Amino acid sequence: MTQHRPPLPGWIENAVGESPRWRRALALVRKMAPLDAPVLVTGKSGVGKEVIAQTLHRLSRRNEGPFIPLNCGLLQGNLLESELFGHTRGAFTGATCAKQGLCAAAVDGTLFLDEIGELPPSSQAMLLRLLETGEYRPLGSTELHRTNARVIAATHRHLPQMVAEGRFRQDLYYRLNVLSIHVPSLYRRPEDIPLLVEHFLSQGCAGAPRRLTAAAIERLRRHRWPGNVRELRNLVERVRVLSDSSEIDEFMVEEVLASPSAPASARLESGAGQLPGGMLGAQGVAPLADMEAAYVQWAVDQHRGNVSDAARSLGVARSTIYRILHRAGDGR
Repeated sequence: MTQHRPPLPGWIENAVGESPRWRRALALVRKMAPLDAPVLVTGKSGVGKEVIAQTLHRLSRRNEGPFIPLNCGLLQGNLLESELFGHTRGAFTGATCAKQGLCAAAVDGTLFLDEIGELPPSSQAMLLRLLETGEYRPLGSTELHRTNARVIAATHRHLPQMVAEGRFRQDLYYRLNVLSIHVPSLYRRPEDIPLLVEHFLSQGCAGAPRRLTAAAIERLRRHRWPGNVRELRNLVERVRVLSDSSEIDEFMVEEVLASPSAPASARLESGAGQLPGGMLGAQGVAPLADMEAAYVQWAVDQHRGNVSDAARSLGVARSTIYRILHRAGDGR
């Protein structure tokens, strides 16, 4: 099915696609890359927001400088602010030596703040000052430092709603949203699926399957892709490992979509799989909070207790998983 295609005009490594929606996103990337203003990249989990951020960096005049990513959902409180701004020795419990933050490491380059919607209020205030003045103060220090790093932020959250609810600073939202790019979900650009499959297969080891049949690609086109490009990449990696043939047919694709480690939505869509045990009450419907906690715990169990892997498959931050399970454990 898939065949080698020459690069499209203006093709950018890893930014794979030729659909109108993807081309419009890349057109914005090319316009915004030469600028130094902040960029807010939005889109559902797994659509490729970091790919867009990396492409902005590679096409900018900062491309010889560092590209420094930070997932704001993985750390909280002092640990997050220490990672971002650095700290002095003794700034908090466990700070046995001074540490340079990512703001300093990203000088002359790009600082990519993923999951910006998870940033706590105290960190939001510090980030606002950084964006407005280029200044920041390491934890425990009275001395102001400066950085010229360009900030690119990304989120799958609806920040205007968070602003309205008082969970995200309005002034920070406006400062981050000077320029914005929305990355379309994969199901809205099905034309890109064959190209993405070819791209992921090309990254495999020697002797691995090199193509999917036309029927297999058609089955992929019908899928809703709740995990977006990340889910597609995972599927391609799995069928490549499981297949003993030089090509992958629709039966292999269907088998992987229906397997226990596939997202629940994929299994239900294919007619296989059942909801995790304990998720249905006596009347056939359980309270939403109980279902949420049970489903999250089931996802963690599917990944053998690896919360990071479970968070990626669910398309949420690790902190969200901890919060849901903690709330369920407290009986709230």
